[in-house]
Amino acid sequence: MKLQDLINKLPFDNLMDANEFLHIDDCLKSNKGLTDNEIISIIKPNNNNESEIDSDEEPPVVIFETKVLGYLDNFVLFFKHLSDICINLNELNVLQKLRHQVLKLHINNSK
Repeated sequence: MKLQDLINKLPFDNLMDANEFLHIDDCLKSNKGLTDNEIISIIKPNNNNESEIDSDEEPPVVIFETKVLGYLDNFVLFFKHLSDICINLNELNVLQKLRHQVLKLHINNSK
């Protein structure tokens, strides 16, 4: 009863009863679980599928911070001075914060 009272005081919806809580692991005891080989096969990808995926994918393109800064500057200017598109001030602040983070990264990498 004390345990049920404590459970009822929790600030959650759909609380379980104390008996259900005490026997929550009973269903796990009957299951054997996965074997080591099953776990390895889930985690380790099949080599045949991996080679197919790699051959179709192109290597990622590296974009330098200075180029990104230029893009972000253009975005900010575009949205500040274009009257046809309504942009929220918070959205503009997000762009400016992104620009600031990229500038900070650029400065740190330059050191």
